[in-house]
Amino acid sequence: MAVYLSPEWITEADAALRSSGLRTPEGERFTVEQRVGEVVYHLVFDHDGAGVRPGPAADPSVVFHQSRATATAIARGELSAEEAVLNGETEIQGDPMALLAHHQIMARAGDVFAEVRARTTWG
Repeated sequence: MAVYLSPEWITEADAALRSSGLRTPEGERFTVEQRVGEVVYHLVFDHDGAGVRPGPAADPSVVFHQSRATATAIARGELSAEEAVLNGETEIQGDPMALLAHHQIMARAGDVFAEVRARTTWG
């Protein structure tokens, strides 16, 4: 079990996403950066596969800024990402249309992370 947002948790999330087989069509790259308080990580989807990396992305498609409490509520399924944006708990920078264009891969990534969430300590 890894603590949510710890380096070990990011490693577990990366392993799950890498083994998922998720990928974008040839020539497409989609990167989502997450800024949760002091913790920064990003998800990368391209033709070669998908993964989670610590730190900021070089050229993110979209960046989410949120508190740890908001990120935890979303990860635990207590709050939807959409609700968090609409009620001002999550700020989005970048290209929100990229989210719409890649909503299926994001939904599938959420399914992939279910096993990681089941092993996560939320402390």
